Amino acid sequence: MKNIQNTALACAMGALLAGPAAAQSVTIVLAHEEPADATTSAAHMSAMVFKDIIETRSNGDMVVDIQAASTMGNQRERMELTQADIIQVNIAAIGGLAQFYPAINAIDLPFAFPDEIVADHVFDGPFGDMLAENIYATTDLRLLAVTAGDFYVFTNSTREVRSPADMDGLRVRTMSVPSHLAMMNALGAAATPVPWDELYSALETGVVDAQHNPIPIVAVGNLQEVQRYATVTNHLYGADWWVTSDLFLNNLTAEQMRIFTNAVEAARTAGRGAKMGLRATQFGTAFLEENGIQVYAPTPEELSQFRDLAAPAVMSVLADEIGDDAVALAEAMLDAVATAEREIYGAD
Repeated sequence: MKNIQNTALACAMGALLAGPAAAQSVTIVLAHEEPADATTSAAHMSAMVFKDIIETRSNGDMVVDIQAASTMGNQRERMELTQADIIQVNIAAIGGLAQFYPAINAIDLPFAFPDEIVADHVFDGPFGDMLAENIYATTDLRLLAVTAGDFYVFTNSTREVRSPADMDGLRVRTMSVPSHLAMMNALGAAATPVPWDELYSALETGVVDAQHNPIPIVAVGNLQEVQRYATVTNHLYGADWWVTSDLFLNNLTAEQMRIFTNAVEAARTAGRGAKMGLRATQFGTAFLEENGIQVYAPTPEELSQFRDLAAPAVMSVLADEIGDDAVALAEAMLDAVATAEREIYGAD
């Protein structure tokens, strides 16, 4: 992804043309929704790495104020504050971006990504550049990095789920994302949008029976306390989306932009490593089992049943409810996945 580097070059050229200027101190408000605990949150770990590089390499002339646990508002509010340059860096979820750039629902095409390495290759390559350009054209927000990705599992409090037939009638919490709603409804469940900060209560009181998230996010929300079964479907790849605005970037000097770019790249690497480390050491399937959850890994044949129902339903909703841009983005993503698999694994 080259959009931030290109912006840095433009700022540097502007500084050279304008002549020398005294650098002003900069405060960067970085906001995310996870707990302020780097031992359990990959988002917060990446934020801390970002803060460390910014502050040490600027000799304190640049300061990062991390606002965790949604203290700066919900997903939509944080996006709006980023557009207004009140938040300088927002670590968003796809549900937040989708409210401003609906075509991004295409990223949640079920079973599109076979593993993390392919996903990272796709987002770091030409597809990621194109996606960043599209987001900017629609929202005026700059996509800085896609990081800290992990695959979704399905959990519920009612029964073991081995195939779509077992999902019949389950009330499944989703984000207010059309692709998620279409997917769960196609699998026979009753998709029910619930805000993240209301999810634990909704599961506890039976407003919904089920949810889907990566295991580290299950742990962040203590959802293991109110669920009994988990199915390792790996149907979606959930990532953190770092966004900023030109209102912020255009006021940085060339040297400040250099430090900022370096910090973003380091945070991308740290976030991905932290997510994988958390899964390996704390928040893998063993975590679920230790908390009394019965875990089932579907066979390839069972997974194909999920895929054959979910993927066409999402493609249909992309075409019918969002439009040609979303369909084109989904097709481009699938092409990028196929290219990445060939480049990495030599797959046909």
